[in-house]
Amino acid sequence: MQAVFSEKLFQLKVILWLLTACWVVAQDEDIVRTCTDYKTSLFVETQEFSLLYEGAPIIRKTRDKCKAYAPVIIGGAPAIPKEFPHAARLGHRDDEGKVNWFCGGTLISNRHILTAAHCVLSFEGTINIVRLGELEFDNNKDDAQPEDFGVQSRIVHPGYDHPVIYDDIAILKLDRNVTFNEYKHPACLPFTDGRKSSSFIAIGWGQTALVPRRGSESSKILKKVKLFNFNTRCKLTAEINEELPNGYNASSQICIGSHESSQDTCNGDSGGPVLTIHKQYPCMYHVEGITSVAVACDTPDFPGMYTRVHYYLDWIKKEMAKP
Repeated sequence: MQAVFSEKLFQLKVILWLLTACWVVAQDEDIVRTCTDYKTSLFVETQEFSLLYEGAPIIRKTRDKCKAYAPVIIGGAPAIPKEFPHAARLGHRDDEGKVNWFCGGTLISNRHILTAAHCVLSFEGTINIVRLGELEFDNNKDDAQPEDFGVQSRIVHPGYDHPVIYDDIAILKLDRNVTFNEYKHPACLPFTDGRKSSSFIAIGWGQTALVPRRGSESSKILKKVKLFNFNTRCKLTAEINEELPNGYNASSQICIGSHESSQDTCNGDSGGPVLTIHKQYPCMYHVEGITSVAVACDTPDFPGMYTRVHYYLDWIKKEMAKP
């Protein structure tokens, strides 16, 4: 009996090992390599020098500047300079030059911004301006390098059908290339689907309260907050309505929230990212989700639904490859 049990246990271990191996292989090699290339080009410096005599060999010394930023406080806090260089703010500039900023996004290449489909089709206007490298709006003394870009094209996922909120993902192509530096460079696309991540980092310039008080309609400074994976809780909390006729979709959506009040994404954060820190490169982030459906923002234990980016990797890669 003991021998049979040991054999079954061995078989189970082999199966688990094979599943783990398959998961590693399943990681998209192009995405992994691109993420490493971004990190290397921005944070790894190679210096050359030689001793002061004729024919001395050239010595190369490599310095890696990749470091972790300040930890995210469960309660939220202002972002620090260069902490989220992929953060984008999206808006509409009218004929008189006035800009209405109303959504967020994530830089994922030198020309592409990932955002929510409902932002692209917003009643606020057509997104025609993207700001990168910003930290605090209306402040020229902060440690930032804001730069505005036009929008060449807007690609909404073909499955998105307003007012239904499934497939709430879109890509903006900028009117020119972004020059990468420590203030502006891409987030990595996800290596996994995020189901095993216990927590995420949400960022945005959005509304700071569900019912705005005077002067609190939106945040002037980029803010960050630690949120948690509520797994399938949204199956219970998501009301079936015209936006969600089939309720929560665990394949294409992530259920994320907080156990406390005043710790959530809200209006104006739409399209912005929820992130995890790269396991090997503490200076880099993965964009795991896109802020999509805030069921009751600022409400404890009432998670929202975020677009699961990993589910759309094939579509994202196909669109980014187009000329």
